[in-house]
Amino acid sequence: MTTFGSMKRIASGAGVALAIAVGSGTSQAADADEDRCSVSDVDYAVAGNLLLRDTQFGAANGVYPLGAGKVRLRFETEADGRSREARLMSYDLESQFTVKASFALWSTKVVTRSHTSVADTCDGAARGTVRHGDVVWDTKVDGYHSDGTLHCEGNVCGNFGAPPAGSSPLHEPPVAVTFKPFHFSPDGRTFSMDYAQVSHSDSPRQTAYLALAGREVKRSCVTQLVACQ
Repeated sequence: MTTFGSMKRIASGAGVALAIAVGSGTSQAADADEDRCSVSDVDYAVAGNLLLRDTQFGAANGVYPLGAGKVRLRFETEADGRSREARLMSYDLESQFTVKASFALWSTKVVTRSHTSVADTCDGAARGTVRHGDVVWDTKVDGYHSDGTLHCEGNVCGNFGAPPAGSSPLHEPPVAVTFKPFHFSPDGRTFSMDYAQVSHSDSPRQTAYLALAGREVKRSCVTQLVACQ
């Protein structure tokens, strides 16, 4: 059984449980300040689910709710006032989730506690375009990584790719992942992202997907932009 061999890769996609209500339909993202502010930073409280597929014997397939976090998007209005750019300026998730797997006489439980973030750069970890009020990402998210701990219990710990019994450190190196579009509600205050693949492993065999939701909590005008080197 190899279900838990890439728990570090899975933790990289850790989001939080979909506890924030998100409206449906197309929106006008960041419209409120459009006339008086050409660049706006908008902070969102975020939520999400982690979907596991293709695990060994299907033992750990399922949807796992996680922790709590925040996202900052930067919206830029072009000179024509119509086409706009969006940038992912920050992404932080404090996550905790438990995966249980059993097959025949084998049984394992792994608890992951982690902090997930992205590259901290002055021009953002990812760039996108606002289309019909939604954000469509034009680049991958750079520097996506997690740090934390894994705690394993069961008779498979330390075998078949599972983490060792007890607690062990989690240090996932930065990778680039592809986000699905952020679909905003009609008022532009909430968004959702459909499941996007954040990790895959053939040995052990499993694929992890992340879905996100967000609710606006703060909006500010950026009056001075830092020149990126």
